[in-house]
Amino acid sequence: MLLAGGCAHRQEADPGPIYSYVRSNRDGSEAETIHVYRPRPGYVEVTKMRERCTNAAFVTATLAGGEAVRLTGGRLRPGAAHEDFAELRFLDGRIEARLTAPSGELRQSVVVADRPWHLYDFDFASLSAAPPPAIKAHLDFSFGLALIWLGEDPADFLRYLGRADARFVREERREGRRTFRYQLGGPAFEGGLGGPLWLDARDGFVVGAELGRPNHAEYRDFKLRLTGTSQGARAWKQLLTAHFEGCRPG
Repeated sequence: MLLAGGCAHRQEADPGPIYSYVRSNRDGSEAETIHVYRPRPGYVEVTKMRERCTNAAFVTATLAGGEAVRLTGGRLRPGAAHEDFAELRFLDGRIEARLTAPSGELRQSVVVADRPWHLYDFDFASLSAAPPPAIKAHLDFSFGLALIWLGEDPADFLRYLGRADARFVREERREGRRTFRYQLGGPAFEGGLGGPLWLDARDGFVVGAELGRPNHAEYRDFKLRLTGTSQGARAWKQLLTAHFEGCRPG
């Protein structure tokens, strides 16, 4: 139901942005398509896809104060449906994580020492949904960085990487857009694992990044590149539906 007056007009005029990316190694290998949808302030949905008809991830985040307070992780299903098998909650400076694995339910928690914080394997989607006000003034900013890493020990899947420092470098054209280029470093990227991060100069969302630290076990490093933008709930549902449309069951 639409509210009367200005609220109804806002829903029609601003249906929510969709940002599309390719995430890969810096050399372009292991490419995966990422779509980020912000239907309303404080909430974001993300899907991660490779070839049509194959497994695709579906992740959501509820944000407050520029950081996630709840994330769910799962998989996309036909008809734009999804099922969840993981949840992260942030409360009193600690991430509490629950993950359903073949061996059973796993739980782990870590303390986050730096705020706001972002989940690295969320591909900076929460940063795009809640960009720091400091970027409008070309100011440096920092954030805490956590990571879900499914490595050799499935019980040890949640890590706090430390503080990430974003130092303003210059204004720059990137992917046909006016952007602010930052250099990411700090404890989360120590040992020369940092690199450039580009944010849209008008709206603050992530346009690209090239970093030495991978955010999934099958990667060597990290590259994120904006490939396009669109808007609206209808476009989002069509995008999700198309991934399994016409595919054979199973």
